[in-house]
Amino acid sequence: MITKRIGLYIYFKQNKFIRQLRRYGNVVYVNTKQKYMLVYINDSDLEKTLEHLSKLKYVTNVLESEYRNIKTEYKKFDEGTSPSFEATEAVE
Repeated sequence: MITKRIGLYIYFKQNKFIRQLRRYGNVVYVNTKQKYMLVYINDSDLEKTLEHLSKLKYVTNVLESEYRNIKTEYKKFDEGTSPSFEATEAVE
């Protein structure tokens, strides 16, 4: 069975804390200029992980990924109908 996962964007104060933050999940991306990282965790561990991260002095902000709120199912248009966002031709 596939476990549900969620992405967390963790903002930190200094880059030296990246290694310590790796224990909270699977690191996907780290941006050292803007000082944030994307970590995937199990959905069941979300509340516990957010509680731990909020207690750390070097973590400035934690955001949940909005991926689960994005529509991922699309309707297929028939041949007779066209989508409403179709571009119009330029008039010369």
